[in-house]
Amino acid sequence: MTMLKCAASERVLRLGLSMAQLHILYTLQRHGEMAMSRLAEVLNVSLSNATGLIDRIEERGYVERTRVPEDRRIVLIRVTPEGERILGQIDALSDDLLRSVLTNLDRSKLAGVRQAVAALRAAIGEVTGDAPLDRHGASTPAPRSSSTLRGIEHPTHSHPRKD
Repeated sequence: MTMLKCAASERVLRLGLSMAQLHILYTLQRHGEMAMSRLAEVLNVSLSNATGLIDRIEERGYVERTRVPEDRRIVLIRVTPEGERILGQIDALSDDLLRSVLTNLDRSKLAGVRQAVAALRAAIGEVTGDAPLDRHGASTPAPRSSSTLRGIEHPTHSHPRKD
């Protein structure tokens, strides 16, 4: 898994994003618009640190800031359509990387991976009390799910993306 993470990280860095910036984009995508102070709290960083990270992501057009008219001290952050596009591109790169790795496994080993992933997802749900996160929403299979793994056996199989 570490090797996969490193390979995926290298691809993200080539797109000009740090892992911290990517984490912010995924956090905002998952939770929606957030106040800057809440975002800093969720990320467990100082407000000034979060502001600096947001400055750089905003320069790229991936997030936008707005002030609450009733209380101009509150700054809200949200992912822009361009930010959603880059996240989709990163998701596709990650999926392609995993698909490439899994195509090297024979059917019996692939079935074992499918079972292990299902067991891991169930264990995560039991430990956290939550269903494992699905970065694409309820309408499409979760990344690395058994349906994604089945897609390895059919290279023309594709999954719709949430826009």
